[in-house]
This record gives sequence, structure tokens and C-alpha cells, in this order.
Amino acid sequence: MAFFVATNLDFILPRLVPGNAAEIFASSTKLPGAAVLLIEQRFGLNQPITIQYADYLRNVFGTWPPFFGFSFEFYPEDVSYLIGVRIGWTILLIASSFVLSLLISYLMTTIAARRRGGKFEFSSVYSSIALTSTPPFWIAMILIWIFAVTLGWFPLFGTIDFNPGTGFDYYASVIRHAVLPILTLTIVIFGQNFLILRGASQEVLKSDYVSAAKARGLKEGRIAREYIVRNSLLPLISLLGYSISTLISAVVLIEVVFGYTGLGDLIVDAIINRDYPVLEGSFFYLTLVVVIGALIGDFLLLKMDPRLRK
Repeated sequence: MAFFVATNLDFILPRLVPGNAAEIFASSTKLPGAAVLLIEQRFGLNQPITIQYADYLRNVFGTWPPFFGFSFEFYPEDVSYLIGVRIGWTILLIASSFVLSLLISYLMTTIAARRRGGKFEFSSVYSSIALTSTPPFWIAMILIWIFAVTLGWFPLFGTIDFNPGTGFDYYASVIRHAVLPILTLTIVIFGQNFLILRGASQEVLKSDYVSAAKARGLKEGRIAREYIVRNSLLPLISLLGYSISTLISAVVLIEVVFGYTGLGDLIVDAIINRDYPVLEGSFFYLTLVVVIGALIGDFLLLKMDPRLRK
């Protein structure tokens, strides 16, 4: 039901913005009114909204893979082709940053659980709150200023070099351009993950099995790893879909700042040019990713917590 509602919003929300693709194109090229009418007719923008909506539903739910038509901006490119070319770069950023943030959060929560009440725990909590409250684009610009402009370690923008070469040189170029966007996304999601893990660990500390482990004389490190942090992962896994949606909303801004030609950059261009088919297709697949992430989180939660199987 939630997926169906989100799919309908994919059609409605882009059309709430004033203007359409023909008007935007005409305003930038000084086209006469007759030419605007021809463009609207070519893309079906002159049809009643109910007919456009019916065509949208038929193309999305009547075929697989869904057919979203042709891009207004990159006509006659198919929307699915454009998304297929761009989405791999975005998945690279999201997957890498999510794994890195989870590992760092796990490590820092383990250390904080062993040093409860110490300076490390308090500094970690306050820094996580600060990072969670900081806009992603601001973090991106700070990293660009430090590592790209001042130190010159990484490129300022782009996905790959103009002449990346082949083999190892190509992959090295991809990694160099992806480091700062991945680092930015990792910082963005780290604060959230750490605060969830740390809050859950405080509840786990009060449990009977932790007290029993201490009574058995187990080492603090083992108790922190196997009893406290491991069970604290459950709330984070249950919020997997929310974490992915947070990354998706952040990656759109970050790709624009870094000039990274992923799906987020394509979405921003489509919003500016009112490219409805690209927006519909992009939002559809991103919604699908969030729903799949939530389902994976529920599945992992059942595997890790036997109490939910009863």
C-alpha cells in the first residue's frame, strides 16, 4: 500500500511545480508561442491531467520493467536507459558510505561501552549530535576546501578524469573522484547510526544477560562486543529503510556539490527542466530501493532476534 501511494506521489509532486518542460525551454530559447504549443503536443503535455495519469499508471504497472517514456531534456533517450547509466554511480556512493558508517559506528560504540562515562563517550555523543545537525552540502564544501583546494589530494568535481585510461588507471580515477563524496555521506549517516547504537546499548546494559556475563567473569571487551553492541544492532537494522532514505536525500545534494554524475545529479537537472518522465522513473526506482531495504531489515531482524519468530 505504501509503495502504491509513493508511486502516485511520483506523478503528482513534479506537476505541482509551476511551469512545464515546454515553457522552461521556451523561456531560455525565446521560442514563439506556436512552437511552445507544438512541444506540448509532442510530449502530451496538452492532454488532460487524467489522461496523463492513466497513461502513467498503465506504463508503470502494466509492463515490466516499467516504461516511463522518453526524457524531455535528453530526447529521444529512453528514461530507463538514462537511469541505468547513472544509478550505478549513486549505488557506489550509498553502499560504500553505509558500510563504512556502520563499521565506524560499531567500533566506536564498542569502545564507548567499555569506557562508560569517560571522555571518549561524551565526545563521541556530542560530535555525533553536531554531525547529525549539520547540512550535508556544508560538510561537502568543507571537505572540498580542505582536501581538494588546500591540500590538492583529490579532484574538485566529476566522476572520472577526462582521460581516465583503461584497467587500473580507470578504477584509480573512479576511486579518486568517489573518495570525498563517500566520506561526506559516511559523516552524514555516521552520527545517526552511532546515536541509535549508543542509545540501544544503554538499554542493553540494564539487561539480565549482561549482568550474568559480568558475574561469570567475562572480559569487558568480550561483553561489549558479543552482548552489548551485538544486541544494540537490532534497532539499527529495523530502521534500515529509514537509513537508506536518509542517504538518498543526502546523495542528491552531495552529487550536485561534487559535480558527480549520478542519479541525484540527474534528478536535479530534471527538476530544473520539469522533465516529468525522468522524475517519475527516478523516484519510482528510489522508492523501490527504500522498500527493499526495509524488507531486508525486517528479514535480518527476524534472523537475529528469535523472540520475533514466536
